[in-house]
Amino acid sequence: MGQPINTLRYYLRDEVVSHNQKDDCWVIIHSNVFNLTPMLRDRLDHWNRNLDYLLAFAGKDLTHFFHENGEPRTEISPSTGRPRVLFPPILEVAVSEFSGTKGAMWSQDPFYHIGMVTRRPRLIRIVNTLTAKTQYMTVCDEDSIYDIQQKYKQRYNHHAGSYEWRKFSNGGKACSVLNLNETLDENGLTDDEDSNVELPPPSIWLYYTDDLTIA
Repeated sequence: MGQPINTLRYYLRDEVVSHNQKDDCWVIIHSNVFNLTPMLRDRLDHWNRNLDYLLAFAGKDLTHFFHENGEPRTEISPSTGRPRVLFPPILEVAVSEFSGTKGAMWSQDPFYHIGMVTRRPRLIRIVNTLTAKTQYMTVCDEDSIYDIQQKYKQRYNHHAGSYEWRKFSNGGKACSVLNLNETLDENGLTDDEDSNVELPPPSIWLYYTDDLTIA
C-alpha cells in the first residue's frame, strides 16, 4: 500500500511543549499550531525585547491573547486612552520575504501554520510479535495508522515498515491487516470514550515480513 497523502498534521500538547527554544519555537492559538522558528531565525540580528517576551511563551498556548480568527486582542491603555495589543510580540515580523508572508501577522500566516492540536489523545498498545516487546504510545485521535507507524518508527523501531500491522477481532478469533489510510476508529480500534466501564487500550500487532526494503 502506498504512502497516504496527509492534508493536515495533528499534534499532542506534549509534543508542542517540547518546542520551546529560540531555534525551535512552536505556539498554540485556538488549537492551531504555529512554528515560529523561521521568523526567530530571521530576526537573530534584529532581536528586541518583544522577541524575548515571545520566546518566554515558546511551547505554550497563547489562545487568551487572540480572537478565534487570529486577530490580537486589545485593551485600552490607561495612560493614553488608546487601544493596544495584549501581546506585543504579535507586532513583530520577519525581515526576509522568504521567512513569512508579507503583510500578514504571524498568528494568521499560513507560512507558520503547521497543524492542529488533537481533539483528544489516544493510548494504544503495540505488540511486536518478533521481539515479544509491548510498547504503549499516546497518539492523536485523528492520526491514521500510517501516521502512528511513522511515529513508532521514529521513536522505537526504525524497521517499523517491515512489519504487517494487524488487529484481532471477534474475541481474538479473527486477524486482519490494518488499513494504513484509516484512523484507529475507522479500523475498528475503538476505546472507552463512550463506555461506562474502563476498557484496555486498543492493541496493534506487528508481524515481521522479512522485507527490509519497505522499512
